[in-house]
Amino acid sequence: MVIKTDKDMIVTTAWIESNYNKFNKLYWDGKLPTIKFKVNRSRQTWGFASYRFDYVNDTIIPEAITMSNYYDSPEEVKFQTLLHEMIHIADYTFYPHRFFHNGRRVSARVYNAHGYWFQAEAARITKASGLLITNRVTCEELGKSTYSEKTKRCIERKQNSAILCVIRGTHCNFFFKTDIYKIQTLKKTIHSYTFYRIGEIKSIKYYTFNDEQLANVRSCGVQLRGWFASNVEMMAKLKDIKATEVRF
Repeated sequence: MVIKTDKDMIVTTAWIESNYNKFNKLYWDGKLPTIKFKVNRSRQTWGFASYRFDYVNDTIIPEAITMSNYYDSPEEVKFQTLLHEMIHIADYTFYPHRFFHNGRRVSARVYNAHGYWFQAEAARITKASGLLITNRVTCEELGKSTYSEKTKRCIERKQNSAILCVIRGTHCNFFFKTDIYKIQTLKKTIHSYTFYRIGEIKSIKYYTFNDEQLANVRSCGVQLRGWFASNVEMMAKLKDIKATEVRF
């Protein structure tokens, strides 16, 4: 049984290693291998377990567990994430043929890493530890978590530098997110593109805005990735994100 704490925290490689070793002895009789431990600030993935290919022996070798510090969460939530990834390490260790066979990666359609075996192992660890191990982040885990201080600063920095570019055409409009650091590169890119779908360009305008999700979208510079919209849709979008026109 794991002692639960409500203390919000971010993880370190030392924390991951210490608890990996502890859980390895408790729930896998110390049979999981020695691996590397890493931290990042991924927003999409709270943790992942990785492996490398051993082509000589036609197998895979468990390599690392990486955990995200995008959120501050109670230690209980961090434990749940770590144990989830340790189940994957156990799968790589004891059943490598499920992932790599005859020199080829096994398709996810053939073997679901979160399928029956994972669910059975998660149920076993849940019963033994008193922690709820699931195949994805739960609403409860998300509700207990807040942005870390570093994440808050990063979001604020992105929001302050984010720019929305709107290209109005004779047929429709095209808009995308960029930032103040890529404006000059972006202007050159725009004039080198041929916008078949929007027709003849009527205007190119830039806006600051207030929308955290849009501010976190990757900024366009050399490549243009965005959305098409009618005049009505474009006006509604600009109003929704409280856009204010700026000039460069």
